[in-house]
Amino acid sequence: MILVVTKSRDDAFDALFFQGLPDDLTSQIRVLEFGNDALTPALAEAAAVIVMRHGLFSFGHLAQSAGWACIPRYYFLDDNLMLLSEEPDVYGPYWSAYTDANVRRALKGFAGVLLASRPLMTYFEERALHPRLLEYPPVAWPILRSRAEGPATDAWRRPTGEPLRIAFFGGEHRRDLFAACVYPAIQRLAADQRVDLVLAGVDPAALPAPIAGLRLISVPYQLRYGAALAELARRHIDILVHPTQPSRNNPYKNANVLINARAVGAVAALSHLPPYDTLGTPSPAALCENTPDAWYASLSGLAQDPDLCGRTFASAARYCDEHFSGRANAAAIRSIVAAHAAPSTASRAYRRALAGPVLGFDRAVFRAKTVARRVVRRAVGSA
Repeated sequence: MILVVTKSRDDAFDALFFQGLPDDLTSQIRVLEFGNDALTPALAEAAAVIVMRHGLFSFGHLAQSAGWACIPRYYFLDDNLMLLSEEPDVYGPYWSAYTDANVRRALKGFAGVLLASRPLMTYFEERALHPRLLEYPPVAWPILRSRAEGPATDAWRRPTGEPLRIAFFGGEHRRDLFAACVYPAIQRLAADQRVDLVLAGVDPAALPAPIAGLRLISVPYQLRYGAALAELARRHIDILVHPTQPSRNNPYKNANVLINARAVGAVAALSHLPPYDTLGTPSPAALCENTPDAWYASLSGLAQDPDLCGRTFASAARYCDEHFSGRANAAAIRSIVAAHAAPSTASRAYRRALAGPVLGFDRAVFRAKTVARRVVRRAVGSA
């Protein structure tokens, strides 16, 4: 069994990188969140452990105790956290530990590093952060709402009077840009046609009041990625908007927003920035400069041209089939399974004795911090 330790189960990282594997591999993977009571016995029984994303420095003594217990360790990363550490004005101080030197030092003794993009692999290679790098891109999510592909299809022609349905499905770091550039464009678009705007995890009260032709639909925040996508699919979205701030990290990211759009049967409208500006021709998304005028022109063009929607969506489907097929992921996991045998009974006992007390301490600290955060949130909410 391969143990994957993550911040939250069933979130986008678990879903996009581990739930789409072939059944024979999925059965050999166990995903647990850091702080779970079952972490110590699961670690003792694992043939190898994969530490997810920020867990290199944020999961207490997990990586160190696994090393002390001689458990093969792998690290997974899908963002260039080393560059994020240099942009505290954009991403805050959360990634300050992720300097090249710290990451190189922390990864000593790891059996390999799973990386979600080719540029990220190149970054690790050029800085010699680890000698064994495995390509591990996101895996396309199942199609939740079928949409006919190709030009001139009835699937992209809305009946007379039917509203254009646009959705925003992004993290907090995208919300300011959405409010500044995309929402004004949607307001302008709604002056000429009815628009339903579905906001996932965004309070409509935080936005200027909509004009008469615009209806705001709030969808509660869902940590579970599959449930969140299923909710969007039920809303019959036409366009999924996904604005992106300029960042040095952007070229190292994947265009997994195309997976979201394809799954819910929508065309993706994205900022004309890396990694989306190098997706090929014809583009699998509508690309927009980060100005209200540019977003309006792009959204208006999609609203008026069902053939363009069909072509763009078909390109996105082909891109996902080619780049997010899961083949590289299956090869990486199979190589890990083949390299590491299950531990013996004696090894499991040794691991429990060595790692148990340290991870128990980590769990107590984790729970104390969780309780403290809840108290602070309640105090702020009642103020």
